[in-house]
Formats: sequence, structure tokens, C-alpha cells
Amino acid sequence: MSKKGILSLLATIVIIGACVAILKKEQANTNDAKPVSEAIIEKDINGKNKQKVKASELHKDILRQIASGTETVCEISPSDAEKELEKRAGIDLEMDQKPADIKKLPFEIVKLIARSPATIAGIQPKKATNELVRRYLSIDLTDPDDVNSAILLEVLQHRGEKKAIEDWAKNEDAEAVEAFLKEEADKDPSSVANFALGLKKLDNEHDIAMNYMDRYANHAHGDAFDNPDEKKAYKDLIEAVKKLK
Repeated sequence: MSKKGILSLLATIVIIGACVAILKKEQANTNDAKPVSEAIIEKDINGKNKQKVKASELHKDILRQIASGTETVCEISPSDAEKELEKRAGIDLEMDQKPADIKKLPFEIVKLIARSPATIAGIQPKKATNELVRRYLSIDLTDPDDVNSAILLEVLQHRGEKKAIEDWAKNEDAEAVEAFLKEEADKDPSSVANFALGLKKLDNEHDIAMNYMDRYANHAHGDAFDNPDEKKAYKDLIEAVKKLK
């Protein structure tokens, strides 16, 4: 074989080797980077959903919140969270440097953040509550920072349409979400949880639905008059609620 041929063969081998190495690395990254949203769903002895995620997949702020409490969240106990935090001591992971993706977090963790008095993993409690309302009503939002009056009015006007934005059977416990929203509604009459519950029950439990709707309509939420557009949207929404009776 000529010198030129040998060099060409060596170059080909090097290129093939590099490609194989890249493919193996990508495969390893894919296996290690399982999204938190793909929580394993199991049933407990009562037939209710249990969500399991790996502590190593969670933002350190979420782990700190679990560690500081007494409840097991997504099958991660406070001691499990503490052990994971100890493993990460002095280590600056990429996922801890940016806010967690709320759309990919399972219900139990979003609820944990919603009940917190302070921001966790870059997510404010109000945003977490709005995210649960979004899931409960199957609202498709690009930016779930706020479920405002204009959005709620649009959902109310199109409530007859069949929308399946997310498959709850795979990743959420719908009954648990509703139970949480009921707690929020009873705690705060101006909470958007009242509107969400009322909207969901309009067709099958009209009287109960209107009780929730009336509660929301009679207690303007704190952001209702922050700007003229929201003030008008809130007024239009309340008028639409009155027409449901």
C-alpha cells in the first residue's frame, strides 16, 4: 500500500473512532438526563397514585425544602434529600444554576412550591399555583407566569370544546390537584383556584360551581387593577360569570 493510501486509512480510522465516541457520550447523556416530569407512577394500597423521582434529578433548593420538612415528596424522604445535598456539598451543578422548569415538575413538587412562603428553585409560589390551575383546566400557555382575567375569560367562553393538552393518567393525580385547589380556594376567596373549580364544575354541579364563581367575583384579586387592560378584562370576566346564573 502506498504512503498516501496508509495515511488515508489512518484518517478514516480516526474519524470512525471519534464518531463512535461521540455516539456513546450522547447515549450516556440521554440515559442520565431523564426528565423529572417522567416521574414513575405507582399505586399505593388504596389505589392512589405515588410519584417517584430521583433525588439526583432535583434542584438543590427543592431538596432543601424537602429536607427541612417532615413529609416524603415523590418518594423522597427528608433524610434522602439531606443525603443528596451532602453528596453535592461544594459541587456547583448546572441544573442548580438556573430556575427549575415548572412544566416538567410533577404535581407533588409543584404543590410543595405553591405552599412555600418564598421562592424555590427560581419559582414563586403564585406561579406554582397558576401552573396547577393551568393543568387543571388544560390551558395551553406559552408563559405560565400569570393566569390573568383575559385568559380565564377565553377559557370560560370556550369551555365546551374538548381539549386534551396533557394526559393526566400518565403523570398526575387529578383528584389530588383538585383537593389542593379546594384548600387554596377556602383559604383565599380571591384566589384563582375558586374560578378554576367553578369552571370545571359548571356543567355537572352548577350550584356548587356558581358558589365558587360568586366567591371569586365578589373578591377582586390583588392584581386585578394593576393596569387598565387587566382592570377591563376582570370586569368583562365578572360580567360573564353573572350571565351563567
